[in-house]
Amino acid sequence: VLEISFTKTKGFDYNPGQYMYMAVPKLSIFQWHPFSLSSSPYQSKVTMHIRKAGNWTNALFKLAKKNKEITIWMEGPYGSVSVDLISERYQMIVLLSGGIGVTPMQSICQQLLHEYDIGKRSLNKLWFIWTARDVRG
Repeated sequence: VLEISFTKTKGFDYNPGQYMYMAVPKLSIFQWHPFSLSSSPYQSKVTMHIRKAGNWTNALFKLAKKNKEITIWMEGPYGSVSVDLISERYQMIVLLSGGIGVTPMQSICQQLLHEYDIGKRSLNKLWFIWTARDVRG
């Protein structure tokens, strides 16, 4: 799994569970691919985690092995969680994910725990269930 990260700048706001479109000019300026944000809005570093799944991601992995930094164009964030997790409506939450689908759930889980820790929300129970075919990736 490849981690893409950058420092969160002022004015870059997003919600847990959102995604960004990403293009890598050294690979193609015409191919834009969506990736979930795995970090949470309160964190100073924004992260996305990418699994090898096809030609483009394989080429990205090869490029990342050769270069410490890569120019990436991004657009977004987009999307929203379809369940109201911002209000106090739910205090017992189950997050389910499989494989690389863990990334938006990780973002949501970290945000919920952060809000609980700072006293911004009540949380009676939080279950995080993640399944993967192979623990090595």
